[in-house]
Amino acid sequence: MTLTDKRAHLPRAAGLRYGLLKEQAMNRSDRIPSKSALCFSFMLAALLPGAAGNVGAAETRLAAIEDLSIKDLMQVEVSSVSRKSQTLFDTAAAAFIVSQEDIRRSGATSIPEALRMVPGLEVAQLDAWHWAVTTRGFNLRFANKLLVLMDGRTVYNPSFTGVTWNTQDTMLEDIERIEVIRGPGAAMWGVNAVNGVINIITKKTKDTLGNLVVAAAGNHERGYAAYRHGGKLGDDGSYRVYGKGFSRDSTISTAGQTQNDTWQAGQAGFRMDRAISSGDRLTLQGDAYRQTAGRTTYPLTVLPPFNTTVQSNDHWSGANVLARWEGSRSNGAEFTLQAYYDRTFFNASFVSDKKDTLDLDFQHRLHPNASNDLMWGGNYRYIQSSMTNTAALTFTPADVNYQNVSVFVQDDIALSPNKWRLTLGSKLEKTYYGGTQFQPNARMLWTPDSTNSVWAAVSQAARSPTPLEMNSSAAQGTFRPVPPILAQVRITGTPNLSAERVTTTEIGYRTQWSSRFSSDIAAFSSRYTNLIIIRQGTFNLATLTLPLTFVNSAQDLTTRGLELSADWNMLDWMRLSGTYTYLAVPAFENAAVPDPAGHSPRHHGSLRAQMDFNKRSKLDLMLRYTGELPSATGYVSPYTAFDARYAYAPRPGLEYSLVARNLFAPHHLEWRDATPFFPVPSQIPRSIFAKVTWSY
Repeated sequence: MTLTDKRAHLPRAAGLRYGLLKEQAMNRSDRIPSKSALCFSFMLAALLPGAAGNVGAAETRLAAIEDLSIKDLMQVEVSSVSRKSQTLFDTAAAAFIVSQEDIRRSGATSIPEALRMVPGLEVAQLDAWHWAVTTRGFNLRFANKLLVLMDGRTVYNPSFTGVTWNTQDTMLEDIERIEVIRGPGAAMWGVNAVNGVINIITKKTKDTLGNLVVAAAGNHERGYAAYRHGGKLGDDGSYRVYGKGFSRDSTISTAGQTQNDTWQAGQAGFRMDRAISSGDRLTLQGDAYRQTAGRTTYPLTVLPPFNTTVQSNDHWSGANVLARWEGSRSNGAEFTLQAYYDRTFFNASFVSDKKDTLDLDFQHRLHPNASNDLMWGGNYRYIQSSMTNTAALTFTPADVNYQNVSVFVQDDIALSPNKWRLTLGSKLEKTYYGGTQFQPNARMLWTPDSTNSVWAAVSQAARSPTPLEMNSSAAQGTFRPVPPILAQVRITGTPNLSAERVTTTEIGYRTQWSSRFSSDIAAFSSRYTNLIIIRQGTFNLATLTLPLTFVNSAQDLTTRGLELSADWNMLDWMRLSGTYTYLAVPAFENAAVPDPAGHSPRHHGSLRAQMDFNKRSKLDLMLRYTGELPSATGYVSPYTAFDARYAYAPRPGLEYSLVARNLFAPHHLEWRDATPFFPVPSQIPRSIFAKVTWSY
């Protein structure tokens, strides 16, 4: 599958978020700020040490935030919607790009942190190493309606549903961009791409030649170090190798106590790109990692003492290798053949999970005539899973080997050159747990001129049940139904569950209002059927247990929402970016756990300011708001967080930065988890760290 660009490079117009360009620090002596702009500069510069000394230089020699127009920013290329490169302006989907420059200037130390700026995306940090990430509702620690890929490798966990975000890691400096597609993507990517697709794309090796050293340390970021080396392979190839490691401190419980959730990890990897002929390219890459993190849970027994917590350590290790052959022919046809092997191992006090995945993918793109851009392909995946059962969590059977097979076809039809375009496609997929699923998709794009584009789409997608929902029995913990009685919660699976399905209608509008201002708005309505919920049974007084069971709900659910983003080049040296998301999720069955209406905020948004005082000094500020989470498992108050980053580059290739997160409060709560083995909530502390980046 073509997840990296089919072109040798993205267009030069693709730089900062706004484009994926190498940063251009420009000194413009002919641009003098207004008096009010200078006052604003001094006020912002005073927020961080060292910034004020650079504002004086800005008085006479201002640096442009970017030598890039809003029109150029619309030409950023996206490859995740239709498995081919197309500009953001010409994309008939709710798409957002997080560029390498965005990641760097955000001060993010993990991929979930870099995703906080995306409209429509819900990112909640649970503790030092857990995140709940989803789009358009149904957020959970293992949010199960969002498909995530890294360079073509699916990282969705088929055993527990969702993504284990702590194991999805690489050098953030090697990420070229992160494409976030909101809305169903199953017609191209298959089951589990229900509400969106996140596609993490790393740089080609020709863009990472030389050496890079990164180091950071602070109060929460105990220590971070990474090294990368890139070199040439003859005249038509290049490579890179990297290694990184870090240690992160614990969070704070709601009672103000230090949690047992410190996190240590190490990872190394490589990539090689080589042209094997004039029209054929080969990529070979791989990673290996090892992690350890602490966990705090309540006891799984009704015996005293009742008020204690259990502390343990979780361990992960894994490795993957991927090979991709991309070819193009003189008649315009293109093909991609990809294979990867992925091994993961997870060991905790309640379960051990070893999984081997082999995935083969092929796609072929051709042009039968001037109006049709036709693509078809197929995928085969083989999974070998082995569980080690405990009294807390049992899978029956514990070992299972299975395979999934799918084919897809899509036709992109130009109804009117440069005006109307219709895209029709579907994927037919046979999965071991979800049966056969037909997932069609229709999209229409209208571009009346070079500054406006309107799109609409109707899509269907499915989510397969998982072994956890079908073949497991789990003890969640203790609760007190009637004081002073204590009881144990036990959740059991249902073998004959059906796949969840959704039908989504979307409409969107992108426009360039002026040379300095643009906006992107999308609205949607999604109707879900066969939702898998947990239904409560009758309390058993004899055994002191409350039975819960995974079932398909007979109640349909319709969610609606609005997602807005805007960019404003306020001044030559300042850019403002804002997002706002509204999500309406109706109340669900009283016996349903978790309740979708209580696990996603109705309102959330962000405002970012990027300022280049001169070519050496940069200041980035981010304000983000998240509304309340009225979950039945515990209320989470709305919160506002403020992050800041100041960077100083004394010479090309060397940058010092100071990053401060959550400045408004010493700590705040973002989530209360309802899933088993994770009931103790954590507050996310204020974090300050210094970082140095040196390339040579």
